[in-house]
Amino acid sequence: MNKSLEEFKNNYKTELLSLLWRQWSSLGVAGYGNEQGNRIIDSEALLIFTCGIGRYDPRLFDEALDWLRANGDLINIQRLKMILREEKFAGVQVLAAIAATIGQGYKARKWKSLFENINKEPIEPLFYSPDNAPIKHFGKTNEIFANCGFSRGQIKPRNQITPLKYSKNALILKLRGLFGINARAEIITYLLTHETAHPSLIARETYFNQKTVQDAMVEMAKSGFISSKQIGREKRYWLNTKDWEALLKIEIANTKWFLYPPFLNALERIWAKLNESKFKNMNDLLLSSELRLIMTEIKPKFEQAGLHQFISDDKNHKAEQYIPVFISDINNILKQIKN
Repeated sequence: MNKSLEEFKNNYKTELLSLLWRQWSSLGVAGYGNEQGNRIIDSEALLIFTCGIGRYDPRLFDEALDWLRANGDLINIQRLKMILREEKFAGVQVLAAIAATIGQGYKARKWKSLFENINKEPIEPLFYSPDNAPIKHFGKTNEIFANCGFSRGQIKPRNQITPLKYSKNALILKLRGLFGINARAEIITYLLTHETAHPSLIARETYFNQKTVQDAMVEMAKSGFISSKQIGREKRYWLNTKDWEALLKIEIANTKWFLYPPFLNALERIWAKLNESKFKNMNDLLLSSELRLIMTEIKPKFEQAGLHQFISDDKNHKAEQYIPVFISDINNILKQIKN
């Protein structure tokens, strides 16, 4: 592989794991100093992304598993399924193993639909080493993961419960505690981070059915906490941020809504491309062609996330000259998400 691309691959994995640590730390997971910036965390997208990239850091993976044991009741399973249908993340089989692990006892019904119809795949190691080689575990195999096609050792839960950290990044989870596991938490969060919005836009950006969002907003407007006005064919909604800040005891200023599902899916696809075995023996011209193809696939996802301005026009860069451009574009995008 091209030396600069090989170096980028190693740094890229580090950046992805750092992103995961920052987000889980913002939700209460211990072990990472720096928290996520001012973007609202999407717990469903984070969980799905961890099912893939988290396999390269066993400690992170099991810390997230501990968090889910304590706080998994705040995960919206229906929304998670909608994200999976729309974005096609790769970690569905791992998600099934996680769901079967934490969906024990009274929690089984909530998580059952994620693992009850899963087809057992050939056994493969769950975790990877720093050099991306599969890690063979020693000792007794975890049967739940084995039933989903993955070999790993026994899980040793920590004695202490991982508490949910209600930082401003975790606003949606805080609102779910108030309103329940439904679309209302996302609706309020969206309105708190935008001047006005209409139901169809909120539905698209929150991965809920439009009628679900429409009906909820009509009902919520009757409370007087949400204002609305007909503007042409659209009905716009807004709310008084100061009132909600006082109610929630949290400062909303500078907190941003960010569309994580397509963004994280794009990052996952890049990692999958970099790991294709054929990449190792390609010349720079073929590598450049492959990078152009993957960027064509994921560019709309970066555009959805509002990061289109950081993507260069590949037509301005001939042949293998595109390799450093691709690397620079992705590095710039990763820098933005830290802010």
